Amino acid sequence: MKNQISVLVVDDDEKYAKELVSYMKTCGDFLDAEYALDGEEALGVALITRPDAIVLDAVMPRLDGIGFLRKLSAAELDKKPVIVMNSASQMSSMLNTAIHYGVDYFMVKPQSCADICDTIFDLFSSDKEAKLSEYKRQEEMTLEENVTNFLRCLGMPAHLSGYRYIRSALIRTTHDISLLNPITQKLYPIIAEEFNTTYSCVERAMRHAIGVSWKRGNKKLLNDIFGYGPDTSGMRQPTNSEYIAMAADDFRLRLKYGKK
Repeated sequence: MKNQISVLVVDDDEKYAKELVSYMKTCGDFLDAEYALDGEEALGVALITRPDAIVLDAVMPRLDGIGFLRKLSAAELDKKPVIVMNSASQMSSMLNTAIHYGVDYFMVKPQSCADICDTIFDLFSSDKEAKLSEYKRQEEMTLEENVTNFLRCLGMPAHLSGYRYIRSALIRTTHDISLLNPITQKLYPIIAEEFNTTYSCVERAMRHAIGVSWKRGNKKLLNDIFGYGPDTSGMRQPTNSEYIAMAADDFRLRLKYGKK
């Protein structure tokens, strides 16, 4: 997160505010840093510059820290800044109200410039990890939904054990294409362990599900994937390995190029 964070310091102690801003600018870890001496001034600056982080004192003239938080919240910014309240005041009512208005962290004065900067970095690192985790969760949910729809078009009933095994196979091979080589030695044992069953049960259930799919699936889709369909004279049903490998390859291409 270094060299990416813009900060607004809000404190009526001008000497302290200047010192903190100067430290931030000279250490080279922030995109930008500036200060305001009361809540009214800070609100105007914040609405224009939209800082990533705000270091906020609680007790200030004209508009105090709580008043600033209340007005900032009412502004409904599209991006909420990370707010560190750095104050000598520890009144419980003030702390509770500050939490209500979205303060992310509390520090009790006096704090060194280095400690304040480290706290901001830690908060941004945690936020970044949380967002990344949520993104991965949403991405995995989308992948599972796409696999489900793909198998539905292939005519594979969801109540079959083989459906669950093939669904898992497609999800896993999307993440790791090497599992397709060879399927029986790599993929079968992994799926058997996942569903607490045996290699032979996985193989047998998959074969049954593929047989149902071959009879009931969308004939055009089957022909597109395998080069022939159930109505093609003299052509046999694909083996488990052939079916999974070609279905997985087709599914990955559809994801890559956004095809439905």
